Amino acid sequence: MRYHRIAFALCALFGMPLAAQDRDQPDRTIDAAERRTVIDGVIDRLKEAYVFPDTANAMARALRARQRHGEYDRITSAQAFADSLTAHLQAVSHDRHLRVRYVARGVPPGPGGDGPSPEDRAQARLFGQRINFGFERVERLAGNVGYLEIRSFGFDTADVSSVAATAFTFLGNTDALIIDVRRNGGGSPHMVAQVSSYLFGPDSVHLNSLYWRPDNRTDDFFTRSKVPGTRYGPDKPVYLLTSRNTFSGAEEFAYNLQSLKRATIVGDTTGGGAHPGGPRRVTQYFAVWVPSGRAINPITKTNWERVGVRPDIAVASDQALRTAHLAALRRLRQLASDPERQEALDRAIADVERDRH
Repeated sequence: MRYHRIAFALCALFGMPLAAQDRDQPDRTIDAAERRTVIDGVIDRLKEAYVFPDTANAMARALRARQRHGEYDRITSAQAFADSLTAHLQAVSHDRHLRVRYVARGVPPGPGGDGPSPEDRAQARLFGQRINFGFERVERLAGNVGYLEIRSFGFDTADVSSVAATAFTFLGNTDALIIDVRRNGGGSPHMVAQVSSYLFGPDSVHLNSLYWRPDNRTDDFFTRSKVPGTRYGPDKPVYLLTSRNTFSGAEEFAYNLQSLKRATIVGDTTGGGAHPGGPRRVTQYFAVWVPSGRAINPITKTNWERVGVRPDIAVASDQALRTAHLAALRRLRQLASDPERQEALDRAIADVERDRH
């Protein structure tokens, strides 16, 4: 199994930039001709598709100026060159999605030169199965509070369907729910909408819109009127855990629910990446992740780019679960009318308060 190739297929399909696996691949030596070709190709891809044309032009001017001044002349490492270009592009755009990637095994050509091949799609599905399509943990906490950890929204909704149905059916009888996306780096708006649908009623709710510059097109995303398994519904309290590593599609999930007042966000301010896109092939060994769209929330008319999603309850991310659990228990205690239930919640609150770990 070629993990790096699978990861590239996943990011091409679902909008997830490649991450730490870049460091695990062998480096190679590059010469002046290859550096020129990569710079030319990166600039072309940005001018073709970057969401803000003026910013694309500004990035092109910045790279050309550095090129003229000889800043890249001594770089012979492919990985170091990709890192340098990424840093220089982000210095202008401040866009954390935008990255130049060196791919030692070669950039998959795919349909039209930019997407994954059928083999890559099949391998991506197999990879998804091995990590349960992002659903990491589901359990019932003290006081009948549900807990669900989702580490990725980066999978096809057809593949996710049975896993999501099982998770939410298990959680269906809990009185409040904590969803943990502290280690979630993003994914597909389709999976975000799929999971969000469990937290509302059958009436369609407008979650988000994405404007795509290359096609001058806007796609709207809504909750689903029908979901497999048990719908959690619109009324029970929901708490969402975030960290500084919560990024992209996971931020959309948090931002949507916060804007709709469907969840209380607990934790750190998130990473600040609201420009979706995909990898575009530059050469056999280099690709650039081009953010070609931008999120437009139907309520705020803006998004979380650069600023992140600010929590309703700000707390260090390693304390977010305990904080959210206590908030949920106290909310349930306020709502409880049965004396036996009140006593059980009082005991649960005391137990969680004593547990500082």
